[in-house]
Amino acid sequence: MKILVVDDNPINQKFVQYSLRNAHVIDTANDGEEAVMKVSENKYDLIIMDLWMPIMDGAEATLRIRQLEVERGQMTPIMVFTTSNMENDRTRCLQYGANDYLVKPVRAATLQEKVACYAK
Repeated sequence: MKILVVDDNPINQKFVQYSLRNAHVIDTANDGEEAVMKVSENKYDLIIMDLWMPIMDGAEATLRIRQLEVERGQMTPIMVFTTSNMENDRTRCLQYGANDYLVKPVRAATLQEKVACYAK
């Protein structure tokens, strides 16, 4: 799978890259705006998106990606991967088009299992 990891924290990016390195091609973005740009130029099989980032948060980026995808006629699964355990954050992300919501910290094995659910 080709996966876009969107997180402003390089340690979180490395964790996901390390956890999924053997079975997937990983691309990264540092904020929501960069993620929207990358999605407009590339096709991904899965997007793993942090919620709280500068410039554009993950929920807004998810909404904009969904708007792009309507024009293309495709839908990439988006998994929000965040430290926020607030129900209103989860609800907002799902309403904006996220498929899944994982609260950090997450073990590598759990992340691998979740990602495997989206493998085609």
